[in-house]
Amino acid sequence: MNTEYSALIVDDDVWMQRILSKTLQSYGFKKTYLASDGFDAIALAVEHVPTLIIMDIMMPELSGHLTMKIIKRIKSLEKVPVIMVSALSDTENLGIAIKSGIAGYISKPFTRATIYEKLTALFGKEKLDAIAHGDEMDETTEEIENYIMPELIDETPKVIYKTEDQSKELTEKYKADEKEKIESVKKMLLKSKK
Repeated sequence: MNTEYSALIVDDDVWMQRILSKTLQSYGFKKTYLASDGFDAIALAVEHVPTLIIMDIMMPELSGHLTMKIIKRIKSLEKVPVIMVSALSDTENLGIAIKSGIAGYISKPFTRATIYEKLTALFGKEKLDAIAHGDEMDETTEEIENYIMPELIDETPKVIYKTEDQSKELTEKYKADEKEKIESVKKMLLKSKK
């Protein structure tokens, strides 16, 4: 039986979309859907329910973090593994990504080998071979949905904030930023209806 595995690539850089698309196709993700922003990403994800999503963190209007949050609240997409890609290496962004339930993190610039390592860590060698051959995966994606980058959790300090006040301050700042982004989303959606 030939199964067609798909990947959604979300990045505002067209060259990055092409590089990731070619690389993932070579590993068996025969269909790749490309999105330049979070809005298109959500629409394509809902329409196609891909096997995997690879998403940039820094995007105009709707960040990868916020897009991920929306995607994970959609019942049909909650188990789709998401790998975040970013040139950012600060622990705050990485912490937010890990908290939101990402399945992996790739720093830019990266190599083809880096992508292969992340896919192997996510799916396992046997499942990745099944994807490459278009074979049905033996098991359910239960293992994949519970995978949250153990190698990053080990490296990340257990206590990110030194004081409770600092934690509250950052949480409030994040909520305010998020509110502002949601308002921006509403405005854009209203504009597109006109």
